[in-house]
Amino acid sequence: MNSYLLKNAYLYYLGQFQNVDLLIKDGYIVDIDRDITADVPVIDLQGKLVSHNFIDIHTHLREPGYEHKETIETGSLSALYGGYGTIVAMANTLPCMDDVETVEDFKQRVAQDGHVNIYTYSAITENLQGQKLVDMAKLVQEDIVLGFSDDGKGVQSDEMMELAMQLAGNLDSIIVAHCEDESELHGGCIHEGHYAKEHGLVGINSASEFKQVARDLNIVRQYHNRYHICHISTKETVALLKQARLEGLSVSGEASPHHLILTEDNIKDCHPNYKMNPPLRSQEDHQALIQGLNDHTITVIATDHAPHAREEKNTTIDKAPFGIIGLQHAFSLLYTYLVKKNLVSLETVLDALTIGPAQVLNLDCQIQKGSLANLCIFDLNQSFTIEEKDIQSKSINTPFLGVECYGKIFANIINGKFMELEEK
Repeated sequence: MNSYLLKNAYLYYLGQFQNVDLLIKDGYIVDIDRDITADVPVIDLQGKLVSHNFIDIHTHLREPGYEHKETIETGSLSALYGGYGTIVAMANTLPCMDDVETVEDFKQRVAQDGHVNIYTYSAITENLQGQKLVDMAKLVQEDIVLGFSDDGKGVQSDEMMELAMQLAGNLDSIIVAHCEDESELHGGCIHEGHYAKEHGLVGINSASEFKQVARDLNIVRQYHNRYHICHISTKETVALLKQARLEGLSVSGEASPHHLILTEDNIKDCHPNYKMNPPLRSQEDHQALIQGLNDHTITVIATDHAPHAREEKNTTIDKAPFGIIGLQHAFSLLYTYLVKKNLVSLETVLDALTIGPAQVLNLDCQIQKGSLANLCIFDLNQSFTIEEKDIQSKSINTPFLGVECYGKIFANIINGKFMELEEK
């Protein structure tokens, strides 16, 4: 359905909430006003929240190569049911997204199986090995490629990262950095804090993250290139990013829902679904993330959706792979644990899911007359429980199973097409 009238919407746009109607014809918004009448199907939203649909700039779709974990079809279906209209896939596939042939193959797969708008990053280095840069000039010409990231691994060589930033800057592209100094890891599996000590586990220190952030920001100061920090988890990283933004550098950073909601104190029974990279940190780190989101140091919330097959996670926490799924329930969890607890405003959360990521990657995020309708609709008053049977992803690795949330999705509008959503 591409022509319809949304009545009684609680619309959020440009920092304000408005009680309005939206008229969509042939997929485009043609009017936003009160008391609109038109000869099209009418959908009475009865005050449900309407926002530009969300943009996730950090998603692992696993295809090609790891289809036993996730596929473009199932991953983008998770995004659809999470209110997302655009997602950007990471390059750590098999083969790696590091050449035009692989990118073109991915583009064809997306056209066939994607439920939302899907882009990708190219790797920074060939096969994420940190030894040789990809052909950035050629890859940036692919319209589906929005930047460069070796996510899953930090670029260890200072010289390699400097060269990558210089070239990306010359191409007006962006480096999206997984910041992890491997010399600081020592085989850790969770944060180097009290939980690791109490349970005899090797911890991951905070320096493994912020040391590379400090290095990278010094390179940005030299080349003034665009630079984005993935999955911020430490108070030191927040402070470094805040200073860089005060200096007027073209830098940005994201926090993941799980780092904004959980700390090491929430880990239960050493369960592997609490194992992610970077790990759940301390209460002090968590407070710094919340403050960073509130003062707009952190302008993006990105899921780091990282599916793994059930049998891969079904082991001890020290042996299980890092990562959890996050696309389908990100907004509902953020609304329940941040907004309803008065830690972060609804406006700030919505901005970090829409205009924040759009600005980082120069994506369209318009709700106005003449723009293509890309909207999501949530009932903020309706509660539900996250259950395995309702998960759209191919994987179920999340610590939020059994959690009650508020903010249930009602519909997603992708490129003008209205889709009312019911969980399976």
